[in-house]
Amino acid sequence: MMRLLSSLFVLSSVAADWSYCQDLCDATPGCKNYGWGSYCKGNGVCFGLLDMGDGGYCFEPTDGFNGGYCSDKVYSPVSCPVVDKTCEDLCAETPKCKNSKWGSYCKNYVGQPGPYKCFGLYHSDKPHLCYEPVEGDKCDESSPVYCPTEMD
Repeated sequence: MMRLLSSLFVLSSVAADWSYCQDLCDATPGCKNYGWGSYCKGNGVCFGLLDMGDGGYCFEPTDGFNGGYCSDKVYSPVSCPVVDKTCEDLCAETPKCKNSKWGSYCKNYVGQPGPYKCFGLYHSDKPHLCYEPVEGDKCDESSPVYCPTEMD
């Protein structure tokens, strides 16, 4: 019954929501009582959560402890639904940015409410983003690149 509830909960979750892994954790008995929960790791999988293949999930740090049944040698990690690129990732794909001394990061400009912006990155009509770390370069400042997530 609990596995069925876990599965229904996951299906009702919004897949692109940054809290996907934690929502799944809250619906998984071994995870919801774990002190730190789950989150989408940089490699695109939810920390500790494994798909048991029958519509159920287990949490390796608790259910796999001391030889328990939950093991990544048996079950597959749960993939995050969407792994957004960070400002740093976008910078690495932008020629002028990747070789600059400033790079890019998610920045909240003083006196401006969110959403946050990737420092120095702007949309352009070329295949790559435009990089302008200092005002007056040749980017269209009216088209900033917003941080892919508030978690940057």
